Amino acid sequence: MGKFLAAMAIALATTLSAQAQTKELVVAAFGGAYTDALKKNIAQFEKDNDVKVTFVPASGADGLAKAMAKEIDVVHADMAWAYRGEAQGAFEKLDPNIVTNLDKLYPKARFSEYGVITNFGEYGIAYNPKEASPAPSSWLDLWDAKYDGAVSTAGFDAANIELLVLMAKLNGGNEDNIDPGFKKMAELGKHITVFYSQHPQLLDLFRNNEVVIARWLRGRVDWANKQGVSLGFAVPKEGAIGLVSTVHVVKGRPNTELAQKFVNHLLSVDSQTAYASDLGYTPARAGLDLKGVKVPYGEEVVGSLLIADWKKIVPKMDAWKERWEKEVVAR
Repeated sequence: MGKFLAAMAIALATTLSAQAQTKELVVAAFGGAYTDALKKNIAQFEKDNDVKVTFVPASGADGLAKAMAKEIDVVHADMAWAYRGEAQGAFEKLDPNIVTNLDKLYPKARFSEYGVITNFGEYGIAYNPKEASPAPSSWLDLWDAKYDGAVSTAGFDAANIELLVLMAKLNGGNEDNIDPGFKKMAELGKHITVFYSQHPQLLDLFRNNEVVIARWLRGRVDWANKQGVSLGFAVPKEGAIGLVSTVHVVKGRPNTELAQKFVNHLLSVDSQTAYASDLGYTPARAGLDLKGVKVPYGEEVVGSLLIADWKKIVPKMDAWKERWEKEVVAR
């Protein structure tokens, strides 16, 4: 019995020691297909670093709240929440000695010392080719009177903030002088019957011929065609609006070095290729071989994306949202 108890004690001690050596890295991501793509090459990272990566769904305010509460090691965000988190001291600076892939990124992806863009999407104009003739070629085509009641866009989201800033710039304003943008967007609001809030909702609006033209993502237009709704996608001459995903290391957690290594992993060739092949997004890393993967890619594509100065926008967002509801939606 004594030998048995001694053997059990040794086995238990060995198990506890192994468990103690395996660290956990908690990563907040967007969930669904996005997280599935992140998991694709995770096994080798876990093995190389003796770590278990746990993904939790979170975005926007929820992701920043988890970061501020120090519940997670890495957080995915967009430009608005990236700069809010940076302003609140939620993130560590990225260490180029650990995140060695930083210099492989397109310059546009390195927007801050506290985070990077991992991938880009394109917002352009989705349209019914049977009803929209000629095909749209400018963002201003959304304002065409012939689409009165048959045009749509979403609410006060990041892409519409970009569109708001673009309209300001086209009419003598900018991020610091947004009034011309609101004036123009208010004109668009008069033509909109439904501001869509979910992608399936816009799909049904197109399917039922209630909408002819709308601001939408390239990837969602591809999805709509697979659902049997034939749509075209136009990149306006002013440029496509950039949809970006950012990643950050949370400050004050015990796994800072591992978190930095994970960010470096997301910028590796395999991970960056997965953004393109699995999600249809443009990778932030230059020089990839994407033969056979049908996504817009290259320095010209990334350089042409419309991305406003979000560092100026973030402090004004609450006031802008209030104006949006009164001047654009309420009409």
